[in-house]
Amino acid sequence: MGKKIYLFCPSIQDGGLEKTLSVYARFLTKNFKVYLITNTFNNKRLKTIHKNVKIINFKSKFFLKNRIINNLFCVIKTLMMKEKKLVIFSFHDHFFWCLLKFFRIKFKLIIRTQTAIINNKNKSEEKNIKEKFYLRNLVTLFYRYTDLVITFSEQNKLFLKKKIKVKNVKVIYNYFPQYNGIKKIKKVYNVFFVGRLVPDKDPIFFLKNCISLSQKVKFNIGIVGKGSCLEMIKSITKKSKENIKVYGYLEGGLKKLNRKIDVMCITSKFDGTPNVLGESVAYKIPCIAPKDVGLSNLILLNGKGGYLYKPGSSNDFKHKLSSILLNYNDAILKSKKAYKKLKRFDFNNTLKKLEISLNEIL
Repeated sequence: MGKKIYLFCPSIQDGGLEKTLSVYARFLTKNFKVYLITNTFNNKRLKTIHKNVKIINFKSKFFLKNRIINNLFCVIKTLMMKEKKLVIFSFHDHFFWCLLKFFRIKFKLIIRTQTAIINNKNKSEEKNIKEKFYLRNLVTLFYRYTDLVITFSEQNKLFLKKKIKVKNVKVIYNYFPQYNGIKKIKKVYNVFFVGRLVPDKDPIFFLKNCISLSQKVKFNIGIVGKGSCLEMIKSITKKSKENIKVYGYLEGGLKKLNRKIDVMCITSKFDGTPNVLGESVAYKIPCIAPKDVGLSNLILLNGKGGYLYKPGSSNDFKHKLSSILLNYNDAILKSKKAYKKLKRFDFNNTLKKLEISLNEIL
């Protein structure tokens, strides 16, 4: 176990990326000396990192004020360590490492596309990406200088190889172990949103449409997470007479609440996998998600394993959610179909594939 690998994650928050970071870090300790490079004060998240991972945390609040500056700071501090055979596995904010490769600085660079990239798959998703990440196209061009790009879809792989000319791209899904979840017919169902409460995930769309639909179909509304939309969610909730519970952030929220959750709603404007969708299917929870956003189509079997609505369409979202609530037995059957196909996200197709891909270049 002599090879060193530095996991680069300059800003650690509470989301799907950080969960994947924890899973990867734990797994990689079996065959590598693993280091985590970061500048963070999120001690709760750092505690989820395996004990055999050496955490190099610069703990500078000054640089945390700006994401780009914090990223550059972490890159410079890493280079100052003067590691002879530097292997960087970047989880987000790859630009400066790619730029160094462009200038032919010698080190190995692996990057993981943690969220959506423009790949000509979904016009609605691409429009939202462009509005928020106007420099993403430019940054993506530098991916061609990496040693390995790990991405989450075949569409991304095709785009990166043909359009960006990236030589080494691997599709590696996130790891979703299967659980023995059971769902039953009820008089009143619990409809949930679990995730970061930020505009990208669009919890406001979820809440407003659930409140509107609850005038016709009775159900409970649950929201788990934290983020910039929380105060607006609380404000809307106070004005509503519906049965809404805002839990705030819960570590392992889905694991704690899976028996209570009858329907999981994904309402992202753009997304990567996302983790909460795969995890919900792993508990056999019926799911609704936007069509062609992230891996929604793949995980929900193009609608055979769940419900896909037209992105941004309130009417279609409410129609599909109503179908679940009024025909819950059908929703259970769909969730079981998605659960059976979750084997594509098992150990051999995810973590083992990661190990093989890394060994090919190191």
